Amino acid sequence: MSVQDHRKEKLLLFLSNNQDYVTADELADILQTSQKTVYRLIKKINEESTEHSMIVSEKGRGYTLDYEKFMNYQKNIRNDKEDNFSPEERRKRVMEELLLSSPKAINIHQLFSDYYVGDSVIFTDEQTMSEELKKYDLTLERKNRTIAVLGEETNIRKAMKEIIEIFNIIDIDDLKTNPELNFNKYDVLFILDQLRNIEKNLNITIPYPYNINIFSHLYILLSRSRKSPDFPFAGQIDQEKTEMMKKDADLKEVAEVTVCHMERYLHQTLPDIEVYFLYQYLVSSRMQGTFDVPSNFSTGVIQVTDVYMKEMSARLGITIDNQSIFNDLANHIKPMLNRLEHKIRIKNRLLGEIKVTYEEIFSRVKKVSECVSETFHLPAINDDENGFITLYFAKMMETSQHQPPIQTLIMCTTGIGTSELLKAKASKKFPELEIVDVVATRDTKSLKKTYSDVELIISTIHLEDEVPVKSLLVSAMFTMDDQKRLQQKIEEIYHER
Repeated sequence: MSVQDHRKEKLLLFLSNNQDYVTADELADILQTSQKTVYRLIKKINEESTEHSMIVSEKGRGYTLDYEKFMNYQKNIRNDKEDNFSPEERRKRVMEELLLSSPKAINIHQLFSDYYVGDSVIFTDEQTMSEELKKYDLTLERKNRTIAVLGEETNIRKAMKEIIEIFNIIDIDDLKTNPELNFNKYDVLFILDQLRNIEKNLNITIPYPYNINIFSHLYILLSRSRKSPDFPFAGQIDQEKTEMMKKDADLKEVAEVTVCHMERYLHQTLPDIEVYFLYQYLVSSRMQGTFDVPSNFSTGVIQVTDVYMKEMSARLGITIDNQSIFNDLANHIKPMLNRLEHKIRIKNRLLGEIKVTYEEIFSRVKKVSECVSETFHLPAINDDENGFITLYFAKMMETSQHQPPIQTLIMCTTGIGTSELLKAKASKKFPELEIVDVVATRDTKSLKKTYSDVELIISTIHLEDEVPVKSLLVSAMFTMDDQKRLQQKIEEIYHER
């Protein structure tokens, strides 16, 4: 990321978390640059944005963010396609093609023909890609005028998931309706059907980001099977893997059924190890609708959760000894430990906002995570995981006992941690609200029938369907600007009563 892009990101994050106007002088201090640079940066942001005057200025007061325009801008940025690729984007697209076709070699001219670059640039790209692939224990091999990626299948898929960035920013709700995502629509519909079947058979809901992880895994499997149907597998379902899957017979059965459906869809047989690969993702996912009690937690889960509770209590200066809080966190720790064991990484797209909004809590969670990894001989717990854990402790600090009178629904697609955090923050900041439920955006059509007394919907995404009550679009982080607009909405409801 360039210096200018970094400043741009930092500026927008800061403004999104501040209700009042901020002067150019104050912004210059925050960005550690000159006022002239601040003026140029704001002008550039407003010119580049399709949402005109996203950053609003007022003489004598400074600058503030039009938050709804900012949210639309963020969504557009994720979905926009660039015709001119940067060197980094070019290399990622080439690596994607090589990984999909591995171990098959591809002609160099064929790989780079769309980018109009010369031999010297291609040579530089090869060196850079080779270093990047080494992180996944993969080798870039050049023979004559062809290139191939060589390595174990598990490493190839891991590289694909992390290198193909679209898997880290998509929403399940976007997959069917957003043509800019450039996915095979038939594959998308098929995989979404498999996700629904998994949820139905297990009688659960798989929230973000775990549903995206499973979607990505199945989509990559389909792509690999078509591009290179004879790709080799070194791994087999050995006795150890078999015994492991016996502990979760329901997940094993669902994995077997899903792989069988994949075979029919592809019209080809898949290796038995695919059942274990999918089982790993299922056992590493948090599932809404299943809530384990302490008697069902392993000793390791209890011990790790206990360390987080005790250490964070001491570092935050509060007492956290509620059993329901322990159970809530343990239900997150359980699949997290499975992810560490199976080397599965989940992306936290709210990480930047979490770091800014809960800087102190995040910093302390990170320290405790280092202690947990050392004490229990676990792999390093990355920032994505630390961000999710931060939300649980932020929720604990935000939770309030007030019971306000305006019946309200929280509508989210971002999963258990963030939606429950938003519920807790809204309840504490606005005792006038009674949060009656947290619902998925796909339930909008049945709202009037199911929640006839609800007066307000607070949603983290734009509602395409008409809803029978007042609604407000907010950030999952529930910024000061969100709170100001919510206060106006509450006053509006009171006025109309």
